[in-house]
Amino acid sequence: MTRKDFVGVPYATRSNTKEIVFIRHAESQANVDGLWHGRTDGPLSEAGEASLEALAKRMSRWRHDVVIASPLTRTRRTAEAITSDPVIDEDFIEMDVGRWEGLSFEETDRNHRDEMEAAFTDWDTPLGGTGETLNEVGRRAWGAVQKVLDRLGDGERAIVVTHGGFLQPILERHLPGRGRRVHPIASNTSITRLVFQWGRTRLATFNDTGHLGPRNRTVEYHLSQGTPVVALVRHGRTRANTEQRWQGRGDWPLDEEGMRQAELLGRWYGQHPTVYASPLKRAMSTAEKVALDGVTPVPGLQEMYMGDWEGLTTTEIHERWPQDMEAIYEYGVDLRRGTTGESWGELTARVSNTIAALDPAEGEPTVVVAHGGAIRSYIAGLTDTDDPFSESLHTPENTSVTHVALVPEGPVVLDFAVAAHLETDEA
Repeated sequence: MTRKDFVGVPYATRSNTKEIVFIRHAESQANVDGLWHGRTDGPLSEAGEASLEALAKRMSRWRHDVVIASPLTRTRRTAEAITSDPVIDEDFIEMDVGRWEGLSFEETDRNHRDEMEAAFTDWDTPLGGTGETLNEVGRRAWGAVQKVLDRLGDGERAIVVTHGGFLQPILERHLPGRGRRVHPIASNTSITRLVFQWGRTRLATFNDTGHLGPRNRTVEYHLSQGTPVVALVRHGRTRANTEQRWQGRGDWPLDEEGMRQAELLGRWYGQHPTVYASPLKRAMSTAEKVALDGVTPVPGLQEMYMGDWEGLTTTEIHERWPQDMEAIYEYGVDLRRGTTGESWGELTARVSNTIAALDPAEGEPTVVVAHGGAIRSYIAGLTDTDDPFSESLHTPENTSVTHVALVPEGPVVLDFAVAAHLETDEA
């Protein structure tokens, strides 16, 4: 098989990957005061300083090849909790917000609302009248990303400490909205990971503050407002995962590592009274570790049905169905997998309708244990992405947690694929 044969294919080799780990700076005093502070320098807040200990402890377990930071104090101070010698790069500085600099959010909303609406609607209108346009921020951000990828070798990882505004165009490419934003601004000290392979980036983690607890501030905020929040959990590992087989509806149990992952999930995330799960063994066994009052099986949460491909490896499928594999993964034709299985579009519709029909809990997350493809299809279905089979998203890690707030305007992705409970010295 050639390189192109594996583009977008599940279980393709992980060789030749590069990774950028973005970290938003710790909370600044301007964050506390509710001020626009694009290029303005200033200190971290007291809480921001305190949060660095947890971030430093977590990042000490992550190998990295370089740590890069924006030149502003809030990013340099955060980076110095990870390394004593960060590389300072102006390209990763916060966006220039022009005349809004130093004003409160309340004041700009009261006195500059038309100007704000223009800048956030027409991305060629300067922020604050004299600052950058959102298109300029986007070009700068992706130019900076490409420079980092060019300096990384195969298998290497860069940590980049930057700003919430800078991260927006990165997130918009992977979680684009349909006339509205479908994700919040990244939280302070949150981790957002991009994996680069075969000429494209894939979002592997978003808004991960697992070092501060299993539920980030945006999750807690929505719960406090009475908004239903769904916690999507991928099942623990199975032998089919390690053998890189297309499980689909195959009823594989958790392997020994999968059982350990589920135990760790239960200790970290706790037990909850409202837990739904795919009826397949790997999902039910995982769900039992986070269930307080039992698990409700829901057939609509099952993984994509692979038809005649069930249980086969990518190599076996490619050898027996080369034309189908080429049509799907080179040309983006959404054929039913294994002739008699589901298409990606059918999977997306099934999972979306199933989750929408669940009876959510009040005041706490509704836990939904499902599968990697099912979760990825659901998240991508909330966005305006047009990439085939949601390739801009990486498949969530086993037992990772993704929170979605079911707000009246439509679901909002609060974080994606957080699995801090699994980290070891080899993370």
